[in-house]
Amino acid sequence: MSDQNTPDVTELFRDAKAAGEISPHTANILNGLSARINKTMVLPAGKPSVTEMTLLCMLIDNTPSMEHKNNHAAAIEGHNLVVSALLGSKAANSIEELTMLINHHDGYAKKITGDSDEFQWRALRAAPRLEKRNFIHGCSTPLYDRCLEALGSVLARTKWWEDQFGVQTRSVTLLMTDGGNNDGKAEISHVAKVVGDMLAMEKHRIFFMGVDAGGVDFRKIGAEMGLPPECVDVVERDPRAIRNRFQLFSQSAAAIVGGAPSPVSLF
Repeated sequence: MSDQNTPDVTELFRDAKAAGEISPHTANILNGLSARINKTMVLPAGKPSVTEMTLLCMLIDNTPSMEHKNNHAAAIEGHNLVVSALLGSKAANSIEELTMLINHHDGYAKKITGDSDEFQWRALRAAPRLEKRNFIHGCSTPLYDRCLEALGSVLARTKWWEDQFGVQTRSVTLLMTDGGNNDGKAEISHVAKVVGDMLAMEKHRIFFMGVDAGGVDFRKIGAEMGLPPECVDVVERDPRAIRNRFQLFSQSAAAIVGGAPSPVSLF
């Protein structure tokens, strides 16, 4: 693969499977989403000079139910807080960030990124800041599809950094929603397979935050995704509680960026 070309995730997943890093099942699942995942993959602005890289990925719910009590504003503030907090870390220059939304909206993404109608991997200093206007979009929650896209992009980006540049890479991902899956093609077993392969590598940390709107057992969903209990949290449907959890996540992410040797909990 030439470093002059945008990374092709199909090749990356093929190479990861051949190396025994992911299972054939995971490769098949993610290859089915390669068109969407490819859109997140762009070249760095300049030649990398780092020896370690941390990938920060946040999937944020922007369905209409998030407007309850202005919770979407708290999620936006929380996302932006995480980016700002990590910019203050010593390792800020060795962090890339990817933002994803449950319901993609080309116009909103272009307004936020300034030059692209997709959210893509960017150096942390160029990471997008979400804003409230036009954030809410769609009417359903394709949770498992989006989780797979986010996790697949993390896997692909990790493989690319390590193979293309020999850069040791770790990741921390937050999956955040106030609803259960009610749209999309993926099943929770697909997410569990990808999560299992990622956690087995011992360089990926995945957190799941469910905002309790009633009627959804987020701890059960997290468990069925294959996530450890300490990485699953259920948050009160209240802006203050949501902001607090994002603050805790930023602390967890900072610890992981700093190379924390022991498991890091979200709460």
